[in-house]
Parts: sequence; structure tokens; C-alpha cells
Amino acid sequence: MPLDAGLLEQAKAAEGRVIDAEHAAEVARADSHQRVHQIVESAGGSRRWRSRRPGPEQLLSCSFCGRDQKHTKALITGPGGVGICDRCIHQAEAAVAAGKPVAGEKATFRFERIYPVPAEAKAERCSFCGKRRHRVAGMAAAGQAQARICDECLGLCREIRDEIKT
Repeated sequence: MPLDAGLLEQAKAAEGRVIDAEHAAEVARADSHQRVHQIVESAGGSRRWRSRRPGPEQLLSCSFCGRDQKHTKALITGPGGVGICDRCIHQAEAAVAAGKPVAGEKATFRFERIYPVPAEAKAERCSFCGKRRHRVAGMAAAGQAQARICDECLGLCREIRDEIKT
């Protein structure tokens, strides 16, 4: 039985809408989480939270360079414990702008904007939103575990970082 080309196109379009909706939901959750922290901190924080200082084993760290949250100005975290620090956001943006690898103090970012996407790279996913490499304009990668961030999530992390600074 041959595949109906029209149905196949509708299924692909539906897949794209589902991925976009999941991404929008993750962004909304991250934005709400950041806003709650901003409100609590601007109000002086919670005594109960201040008294419970995390131990070294509980510190979150940047998935790209390994800096823990005590050694960075801002650490944006996503689902599954992935995070990117303010310095790595800057380096990843530089790699995007240059279109070539950018070496930093602790990590070297590479940015891929290759079309068509090679078959072996199609399976790569953004560590933040989970979109596959062929669904985004480009993806920056660095770190020992080769953490990846798509250009869309990088833009969102930059916005969150800029909002935290103000």
C-alpha cells in the first residue's frame, strides 16, 4: 500500500507544531522559575532558604565549562540538569557570530550551520529543548560531555541573563 504524500506532509507539519509547543512550554516554565527567584531575592530572600546552603555536591554547574554556580554571575538551567553560565553564553554567541570555533578559558565552542545537515549530525539534540540538529538553524557545542545549545535556546538564555542583570 503506497503512502499518501498529503498525509505524510500533514504528519510532518504536526510534528513541527508539537516540537514548537513543547519548546514554548519549557520556555514558559523557565521564565516563571526565574521570575519567582527574582521576586524572592528582591524581597530579601527567605530565611529558610538562606539557612540551607548547598554543599559542594549539591551545586549546579555549567554543562559547557564546568564552573559551579558559586563561580559564575548567572547560571541558566534547563530540564534534566543542563546549564549554561553567563560566560559560556557570551562565548557561544561569539561562535555563532564568527561561524567558526571560539576558544575560551575553559571551553571551546563550535557552531555548525551546515546545510544540508549530514546524516550523522541529524541525531544531535539541543541539551535544553531537545530539538534535533536538522530542525534548527545552528547549534553550538562544547564541554567534555559535548553539551549542545541551539541558536533558539541560546537567544532565550541571553534574554534571561540580560533580565537578571537589570
